[in-house]
Amino acid sequence: MKTGKISENILKRCVFKMCGEQRPDVLQGAGAGSDCAVMRAGQNGLFSCAVHPTPVDNFIKIRYSLEHAANNLACSGCLPAAAVLTVLLPPEAEESQLKEIMREAAKVCGELGISIAGGHTEVTASVTCPVLVTTALGTAGERLLTPAAARPGMELVAIGTIAREGTGLLASSGEAQLLARFPSALVEEAKKMGASIAVVREAQAAAKLGAAALHDASQGGIFGALWEMCEGAKLGMEADLRKIPIRQETVEVCEYFGKNPYCLASGGALLAAAEDGQLLAKELGRQGIAAAVIGHFTGTNSRILHNGEEVRYLDRPAQDELYRTDSN
Repeated sequence: MKTGKISENILKRCVFKMCGEQRPDVLQGAGAGSDCAVMRAGQNGLFSCAVHPTPVDNFIKIRYSLEHAANNLACSGCLPAAAVLTVLLPPEAEESQLKEIMREAAKVCGELGISIAGGHTEVTASVTCPVLVTTALGTAGERLLTPAAARPGMELVAIGTIAREGTGLLASSGEAQLLARFPSALVEEAKKMGASIAVVREAQAAAKLGAAALHDASQGGIFGALWEMCEGAKLGMEADLRKIPIRQETVEVCEYFGKNPYCLASGGALLAAAEDGQLLAKELGRQGIAAAVIGHFTGTNSRILHNGEEVRYLDRPAQDELYRTDSN
């Protein structure tokens, strides 16, 4: 199988079908467009959980693991409260590496306002670099958000700019190459785009403003996020490629490395379904959160992209551009 996120078809055949029947106290479980489990806890409480694993082959990925998991909770209308961390180390790892991983994890958790509530640490020859698995825990807020709440005619709103995560990683790993062609200011800005991909504040603001459903973009980019949100809602959509917010730094970096920015890791961006997308975008703007209406949901199965006079259908999510090589 290809590196990165498992394809949708394999997930359906090998994962979702094997999950078995859900208990009645599991309100949201495994499924397309669902990145967070929500369960009843006691008489009146609701408990939520999201998981994000990452190889720590780049120090920033410690932050990304925690922020992705917290984002997943926030996009379901839940409140991140704690994280349980599993750290797997190769035999050649030094104690100092473990200490640095935990120091960075504690720093990010402090920024997110969550506690490290436990976990597991193990040395195993099964990994070639440290692996961090974050399990974020939280409680449900006033309203549980699910993709199924989206309806035909609702507008699609993009919150934030796409490919921040991927742009930052590409700019950091290829800094020397980029500096040979672009001004240092552009390269530095591209690197800064990946400094943080947390969207907990943005998700909470959109939920309070009445967004019916939210989905955070990650591997597979904004195209992957659009597909997953439509799958979860069992709807089609039409979107205008020219309205999807993208920064010039991303355009330049992706063009240099031959990457499609719309299929590049987009942690730091959200999709929202709203009855009045223009109003949602306007109110988010008043809070300093960039947002734009990029399309709408339809009652068909078609997922259509417009780019001027060109019209094409959205493909199923493919391997993220970060992992794609010319031989793929």
